[in-house]
Amino acid sequence: MALLDDLVAQVRDEGLRRRIEEALVELKRRQRFGLVFEEHIPETTALVGLPVQVGAMVQRRDDGGGVPYRVVSVNGHGKAKLEASGGEITEARIRDLLLVKQFGEPIYPTLTSVGAIRRGPKSKPHHAVINGENFHALQLVLYLYEGQVDCIYIDPPYNTGARDWKYNNRYVDASDAWHHSKWLSMMDKRLRLARRLLKPDGVLIVTVDEHEVNHLGMLLERLFPEYLRHVVTVVINPKGTGKLNFARVDEYAFFCVPNLGRSVITGVPIGRAASTAATLPTDDIGDDEEDDADVDDEEVDEAAENGEEAETAPASLPFPKEEIDLWELRHARRRGGESGYRHQRPNQFYAIYVDPKAMRVVRAGPSLPLDKRPNFSATNGLKPLWPIDREGNDRCWRFIPERMQTLIDAGRVVMGRYNSEQDTWTLNIWERRPASKKIKTVWWESAHDAGTHGTTLLQKMLGRRGAFPFPKSVYAVKDCLAAVVRNRPQALILDFFAGSGTTFHAACLLNAEDGGSRRSILVTNNEVAEKIAKKLNKQGLFAGDKGFDEHGIFESATWPRCKAALTGRRPDNKPIKGNDVYGKPLASGFAENLEAFKIEYLDPDQVDLRRQFDAILPALWLAAGGLGEREHGAGAKHFSMPPGSTYAVLFREASFRKFRDALRGRPDITHVYLVTDSETAYAEMRAALPSKVGTSMLYRDYLRNFRINTTKIP
Repeated sequence: MALLDDLVAQVRDEGLRRRIEEALVELKRRQRFGLVFEEHIPETTALVGLPVQVGAMVQRRDDGGGVPYRVVSVNGHGKAKLEASGGEITEARIRDLLLVKQFGEPIYPTLTSVGAIRRGPKSKPHHAVINGENFHALQLVLYLYEGQVDCIYIDPPYNTGARDWKYNNRYVDASDAWHHSKWLSMMDKRLRLARRLLKPDGVLIVTVDEHEVNHLGMLLERLFPEYLRHVVTVVINPKGTGKLNFARVDEYAFFCVPNLGRSVITGVPIGRAASTAATLPTDDIGDDEEDDADVDDEEVDEAAENGEEAETAPASLPFPKEEIDLWELRHARRRGGESGYRHQRPNQFYAIYVDPKAMRVVRAGPSLPLDKRPNFSATNGLKPLWPIDREGNDRCWRFIPERMQTLIDAGRVVMGRYNSEQDTWTLNIWERRPASKKIKTVWWESAHDAGTHGTTLLQKMLGRRGAFPFPKSVYAVKDCLAAVVRNRPQALILDFFAGSGTTFHAACLLNAEDGGSRRSILVTNNEVAEKIAKKLNKQGLFAGDKGFDEHGIFESATWPRCKAALTGRRPDNKPIKGNDVYGKPLASGFAENLEAFKIEYLDPDQVDLRRQFDAILPALWLAAGGLGEREHGAGAKHFSMPPGSTYAVLFREASFRKFRDALRGRPDITHVYLVTDSETAYAEMRAALPSKVGTSMLYRDYLRNFRINTTKIP
């Protein structure tokens, strides 16, 4: 393409050249460069519990390969006639079939509670852990939280070829010629929805290993082009794996950060004990050649952020002596290679005049043009000091002359060490100590060891081995989350590849650290490992059977682990032994609230007839913050406004005035749901309510959301 552009530029006929350029623009629009994969491989999932109807796509419960059939007819004896893709007709019992849905078909998901634990105050919101297909869960979460999520952290399947994940109800392994395309197609669909969930300053974190790191990087570049993409290397296995050629010790975490012109990632508070690699000692930092960030703000002190120390403080201080711990000396000359030279910042090359006898900095001279050489002669007893390094390179001061003069007048620019060879002094500036340090991109911390603080910790919490393969270190996850939400005590966190539930545990640790009220929403399916599934199938147990489902990820690992983290007790009710890395007993648990749900699917006609309010209520309650209790059976009332909760529902339009009056006495209400079939009535009622209250039209908005977001993959 680049060669074509060059050749077109050589065409002398202006009209012809313009027509060729227009044709090339269209060709470029259609042509894909960089990452190429089959984006539209159909993706289906088998849904337990949905009724089998004529025309539906199904598979046999005992078919591990997931061969699809079309339902031709259903008789009154519990049997159905099925048509295979080749036209063959067969018969099966309806109870032996599972409905199969292709992504893109309209579905109407809702949440059914399967348990709750409340150890926190009523004023604290509930976390949620959801059992269901994560693509469908994302569609539901999008209805609840579009544009509201602070941080999405996911640890998707690594596509190692070890048959550890499914596509179209079949395990994917290295023998599948499309295994990369299937993985990318799976991720692409979900990340497109995830992007819409993020706040303007929300951050996506995706962990990955060497199997898909390059593909994932290109996919993120395509889906998040306006974001900054950073890669953090996390050492998770210091001993190394037994792979060919190298003993791999690390994996990667992609941080997709919105480019807002300011740092979104928060540094680690200085002086706080933490497990993050950002707490590496400052003596690991280099000296003269430590790079400064190339920023436009002349007053940004990158040397301070990088921890460069200057010489010993002089006797006179520009602040009260008792505040000495709040200040430190920094070099007045920029010392980085990217933005520390004269030609890069010509307006910051000038003389600073000092009085050698009084050991006092007096004034800053004007900037010296690039074509002029510095004058080293003393003037009226004042010696000029230029920002020239020991190798004779013209560097620059950290600030422009006007800003430097302000600091001189405040007594904050002082003379430091004398260099007898060059007959000059180092100049230093008193700066307030930074409150935090930037997080580095290589994390090598004992607390990030996935063996000790992932696998072994999970064994302690559940009282058994093998509950979940390769769980993350809870402290590595905590540090990833903290990089985004450390200064967001009410953040909303989403993990739609929740695995063993480490993200919930990590969010609890963050809240315990600073008293925050962060909420986590976790999603995982209840997939049963292939070996266990085959063993259970031989016993006559299949998906949908209690004896089968209890071995799934959600029921055997995610939900039990979340309960154990919260209560401090294993599933057998014994206290968890040991302490965390901060010395807190694991058995003490956390003062948090948590509810578990499973995704079920509604008949849209029943929703439209206003017969499914109780089924939709958990989702509405979560959207309003998951605070307090829900009022079930409220559909027969004129309106519902439960004490302690932050949602209100108007069921009968005729009661709007009473509803509005009651709402005035509830300033804590944040979400109002108005049940009406009239767009005009809804608009009038909405206009009469406080603007700070979010409103939604039931059941229109619910039905419209899933029609719009499923008829076409975004």
